[in-house]
Amino acid sequence: MGAKMLLKPSTLAFAIFSAILIDRALMLLFLPRGIIFWSSIGIVLALMLVPLLARLKRILIVILAIASIAEILNGILQTALFVIIYSQLLILLSGVTAILLGISGVILALELEEVTRRSPLQVTDPEFAVVLENVHKHYYTGTVSVHALRGISLRIRNGEFVAIMGPSGSGKSTLLNIIGALDRPTSGKVYIDGVDVSKLDSDGLAELRNRKIGFIFQAYNLINRTTVLRNIEMPALVAGVPKKKRVENARRLLEIMGLDETALKRRPVYLSGGQQQRVAIARALMNMPAIILADEPTGNLDSKTGAEVIGYLRKLNKELGITVIVVTHDRSVAEKADRILHIRDGMIIREEMLNVGEKSEREAG
Repeated sequence: MGAKMLLKPSTLAFAIFSAILIDRALMLLFLPRGIIFWSSIGIVLALMLVPLLARLKRILIVILAIASIAEILNGILQTALFVIIYSQLLILLSGVTAILLGISGVILALELEEVTRRSPLQVTDPEFAVVLENVHKHYYTGTVSVHALRGISLRIRNGEFVAIMGPSGSGKSTLLNIIGALDRPTSGKVYIDGVDVSKLDSDGLAELRNRKIGFIFQAYNLINRTTVLRNIEMPALVAGVPKKKRVENARRLLEIMGLDETALKRRPVYLSGGQQQRVAIARALMNMPAIILADEPTGNLDSKTGAEVIGYLRKLNKELGITVIVVTHDRSVAEKADRILHIRDGMIIREEMLNVGEKSEREAG
């Protein structure tokens, strides 16, 4: 089982299901009405349920394991009957085939269980937090097609602070949604912290967003009917972190964001805009994501408070090594970044490198 499989488990499963079903169906024509006949009927019926339950991986594994064990027992019984009673070579061949198929099925069931337990998010890239390769995105409104992104390719290194600027309708938010796994590209490849997003199902995408990405929005998106503590710990609650650990982390993050512990018991509606955005940043950091995505994080704040919020993001970027990607219209906000990507009409038209004491620009290729 430790050896690398030449075929995907799903392909092997289909092949084994087909072989066992065909074997059982053919044997029904020749077997006497007895225990072998009815056990074969049972195996066929059990395996016929598999396509209906294909999305329920645990049930599929259980059915495959039970049917495979039954197939092994059936094969042993057929072989024994051939030796003791019958002399038909067909029964012997069917028995041996059943044993082999049953063993293969059990091994496959164990392999599927291992694959199910293994998180697809364990794969990481040591250098790049975000990689986009020739990404296009089309939206359709009736018969009208909107080409929101036009062949965008970019690489953002781990620990980098990148700003995305562009006029309204340029594709900034669409690009951020693609990077945040909130939307899928029409074509092209997207890798988030080394994970190929195209290979994830809806559950995998949800896990990716919860564990690897922290979101910060212009309107804060806090839940006003509950406390600040509950808002901050929400991502950890979804991730299954124990309550004691959640509360400890929430208090630590609130302290990092410059808010005292009394704020934990208050509702967000009673905080100022700057305080609410700092709570939103603490929430985004709750699971210690690899990437923070901020969509106009200073849009609802005055210039002084906005500068403080960006200062916190820059501090987190430098001290914790978290990759920060900010969409903004504000040039003063963008200049806090290491790089500015200028986007227009769904394309990156210019990349501006920002360094201490100097600036350089180059046209995007």
